[in-house]
Amino acid sequence: MDYLEKYEKWCTGEEFDENTKKELLSLKGNEGEIKERFYKELEFGTGGLRGIIGAGTNRMNIYTVRKSNTRTCKFYKKRTWRRKRSCDSI
Repeated sequence: MDYLEKYEKWCTGEEFDENTKKELLSLKGNEGEIKERFYKELEFGTGGLRGIIGAGTNRMNIYTVRKSNTRTCKFYKKRTWRRKRSCDSI
């Protein structure tokens, strides 16, 4: 999915709130800004999740934080399950 498809999904998707959609729709025609917001996902680095606050996959917002938290929970749940399972055999 390219950045314009992601942009359209965020503008029309039911999972996104009206303020987010308004912010993004105000960018219509500004392809450079749209590309900057959607060409990649915000990266989790050694300092945590950091970025410019705003709508888009390359911005800090409730959706990128939620996605990061979900991935972190899945990672730790999987690790805990493995540790518990390996200890059962002792």
